[in-house]
Amino acid sequence: MRASVFLLLRYLKPGNKSRTYTFFSLAALTGIALGVTTLVVAFSILGGYEKVMSEKLTSFDADIQIYGYGNQDLGGVDTAKTKITVTAGDLLKSIDISAQKICILGKNRINEGVTIKGVISGYLESRTSLQLLDGSFNLERGVDSLPGILIGKTLATKLRVKSGDKINFFAINQVDLQNMTALPAVENFVVAGIFKTGMGKYDDSFAYTSLRELQRLYEMGENINLLEIKLKPGSNIDSIKQSIQTQLPYPYFVVTFKEANAQMFNWIELQRKPVPIVLGLIIIVAAFNIISALLMLVLDKTNTIGTLKAIGATPGFITRLFLVRGLLLGIGGATAGVVFGYLLCYLQLEFGIIKLNPHIYFIDRVPIAINGYYFVAVFVVSVTLSFFSSLIPAFAASRINPVKALRFS
Repeated sequence: MRASVFLLLRYLKPGNKSRTYTFFSLAALTGIALGVTTLVVAFSILGGYEKVMSEKLTSFDADIQIYGYGNQDLGGVDTAKTKITVTAGDLLKSIDISAQKICILGKNRINEGVTIKGVISGYLESRTSLQLLDGSFNLERGVDSLPGILIGKTLATKLRVKSGDKINFFAINQVDLQNMTALPAVENFVVAGIFKTGMGKYDDSFAYTSLRELQRLYEMGENINLLEIKLKPGSNIDSIKQSIQTQLPYPYFVVTFKEANAQMFNWIELQRKPVPIVLGLIIIVAAFNIISALLMLVLDKTNTIGTLKAIGATPGFITRLFLVRGLLLGIGGATAGVVFGYLLCYLQLEFGIIKLNPHIYFIDRVPIAINGYYFVAVFVVSVTLSFFSSLIPAFAASRINPVKALRFS
């Protein structure tokens, strides 16, 4: 191998006039570098998006959520909590009870349909993704005897309200559509605070009040319709979810956070599938450039090849020489691509250069997750494809007749 590298560097360097070889070599290096950069950045973005969304959703909601099937109220909650505790065992971190309904919030003829969630004391403070911009988390009735409500930043902007303002509440699912004389429950709330999560789904159409107030307004009694289960890191969420579902009777309906946001995670998976195809196309173009570059080198160094074969170099030795040259091109391009891709990922991770619309993508900047596995895998695949691309010109060089090569001009 040392002899191959020595001869490669000493005698098989392109001549000063070999501009065609230089062009194809640069084209091959650039093609491989761009392909590798594209793939590692794409995988880092998709991995980052999935990681950020998983962290946000689990810190804001829960790993596992239990609803009432068909939005039915859930009774026998204490029994259900006992079964969940036994099933999850040491992996259980917490169980929160809450109620979630649909309502209309309005102010000065501006009305918005939102999801309102009734929560217990301490619930909001435990949500690390929830940033309080104004006011407080105190949802209890104040000196004016009005219940408090916490709303998202975008919703507050739409309603043109701030902390301390009063807004109107309409419990729309109290209306009996078969009896148009039935009226919805109506209440005045005071805005206790305004929050921001960076996810349009919550900032735009979510509100919180105390569980007791929501149960009163929707005539739920002591019932709830949502249980939220947080598990310790590293837990097998899908397995625990299945075990819990088998333990709970109808109408308890158990879903993981990914199932509750299936559209989002399906979109991530869909975006990940064509990325290797894009890389493959770019690498194929680069492979043709490698073949062209090495064939130009074969033509440029035909005399040298003939000399080497005349003094005893075997066809296998000549093949190895050109395979090493192709391998060096592949390693150079892949290394440049990995370095440049890492640099782009680092800049986005540290400075958030590319912004996103949170109403569409649920987050306000392009997320990045730098995973060494992706970088190594892409590097290895690229170098391997470059190596196999070198086989054709290497085989052509090994078949050169030394007598004819020495006459070659």
